[in-house]
Amino acid sequence: MDHMFDADVIAGMSDMEVLDLLCELEHRQAALDAARVRALARMAELRPDRDAGGHRFAGAEVGAALVWTPGRASAAVARAARLVTGFPSTVEALTVGRIDLARAHTLVDVTQTLPDEQARELEAWILARADGKTVDGWRQALRAKKDRIDPEGAERRRDQRRRERRVDLYAAEDGMAHLDVYDTGERLRAVYLMVDKVARGMRARGASEPLDALRADALYEMVVNGGGRGVTVELQLAVPYSVMAHAGTPGTLDGYGGVTNAAIAELVGTHETTWRRVVTDSVGKVLEVSDRRHPGADLARHIRLRDRTCRFPGCHRPARSCELDHTIPHSHRGPTSADNLGCLCAAHHKLKDQPGWRLRQSRPGMFVWTTPTGRTHTVDQDPLVHYDIPAPRQPGDRLIDAVPEPAPF
Repeated sequence: MDHMFDADVIAGMSDMEVLDLLCELEHRQAALDAARVRALARMAELRPDRDAGGHRFAGAEVGAALVWTPGRASAAVARAARLVTGFPSTVEALTVGRIDLARAHTLVDVTQTLPDEQARELEAWILARADGKTVDGWRQALRAKKDRIDPEGAERRRDQRRRERRVDLYAAEDGMAHLDVYDTGERLRAVYLMVDKVARGMRARGASEPLDALRADALYEMVVNGGGRGVTVELQLAVPYSVMAHAGTPGTLDGYGGVTNAAIAELVGTHETTWRRVVTDSVGKVLEVSDRRHPGADLARHIRLRDRTCRFPGCHRPARSCELDHTIPHSHRGPTSADNLGCLCAAHHKLKDQPGWRLRQSRPGMFVWTTPTGRTHTVDQDPLVHYDIPAPRQPGDRLIDAVPEPAPF
């Protein structure tokens, strides 16, 4: 296999050979990363730093050897030590290429505030459902399950984090800067929707800049000059019947992710932003979309809430920014119905019509893509609200094996 790494060999590969090589490289990189994790964890053992409560000694030596900053080196050693001691099954999954280092690090980060027993429970749960999830999908699934494992802790963690809300300013290159706002998901989601709506109004009035630039202009006008007054936005909140019956399953804020029951009560009771209830069934599928008081049945709204993001594998473009595509083209007598409509961003809408690409819905909300090489990729309807559904069993009962969440800000 090593001869396939030569530049001349790669230059003569077919499309299928290139994809096979990329998969092989991904597996090899995962194995190398697992070895580095174990080496970093061993360095932590060799250079204990218990008095300081961290890994400064090991981090300093690793950083000097690898020309890393002390902060980067100490963080890498700390993550590696926690992976090796607390999540050996994850390290093994990394070794054999079932997951990559980004997913392993995400598990460490999400479980920082969980007791060890619950962290191991979360590890076993996600490893049983790992296949087919992007890093964002992996993170969102972990966050949702974390709140179900420890619902009382979810409220406590939210209150603790809420006290840490802040605004930071960071210098960037060529006279630019970054403004970073840390606040609750529901408040910042409302802020983003407001900024986006004002920016789209600028576009409608003839502004030619990209929407990202117009959002920056809109934020400045709203904060500094008081613009945006009279503009209202709508938050869409998915709630299962269990929440409506005051049970413990949390809901989901569209464009953000899981929110606790206390956050739902606060949103409904105190926020001036208009909200829309989306009722889901026992597996998180959309049953009803209503306005604030009366049920509604708008097809476009239903499709966007069902799909949540572009239906191309791994694409997290929010559905509200996507086009509603006829899976079977309308010109080919494709119906305008839930089983023939789906959200595609402009790029993947165009890709669908390129030679060799095919798309079908095996059932409403389940999209099956066929690439020019003949590979198939399935993107299923993701539940708006996550429930504990048994993992699929694999041969030998091993822990082997989209919830993509758009990043609006």
